[in-house]
Amino acid sequence: MKNLFIASLFLLIACGSTQKTIAPSAESSALDQLLAIKNFSISADWAYPNATASMAALSNTGILGVGNTANAINLIGNPNFLKVEGDSISAFLPYYGERQMGGGYGSDNGIEFNGIPETYSLKKDEQKQRYSMEFTISGNTTEVFNVNIDFFPNTTAQINIFSSQRRGIRYQGNVTALKNEK
Repeated sequence: MKNLFIASLFLLIACGSTQKTIAPSAESSALDQLLAIKNFSISADWAYPNATASMAALSNTGILGVGNTANAINLIGNPNFLKVEGDSISAFLPYYGERQMGGGYGSDNGIEFNGIPETYSLKKDEQKQRYSMEFTISGNTTEVFNVNIDFFPNTTAQINIFSSQRRGIRYQGNVTALKNEK
């Protein structure tokens, strides 16, 4: 009976809440300021396309380069950005994946947009000291992008892009303040 009581006690302790609140740090305060002034850029180091049969076949050819796979492509040395300057948001990101419709060969290969988003929200998770930004914006053609960005206290970000014409893709990179070019 004593063993059953001890086992029950351990079970109750093990099933307790494991969520921890992260205390604000200098890094999270810097992120707060960066997002408040809306003058920053994200440079992606990795692209994570959806792993489909077509991407696997492409990866098997070796065309993606050494160290890359069908669902993880290194972008270091590949110029790319997502910039927020006031109310305007622009992006130039390489795209790896399947296009369902629209576009053509040699045009609009990457993800490109520039303008004021149709919808926009920015929310902070106080418990985890991170932000979530969501917006909808039109591209250079009839393509519409739904973008979700998670900002972490160590000034890294994950960008999830869902398109009206392509399969979704995720990017991971670093957030930096834009320098005033005046």
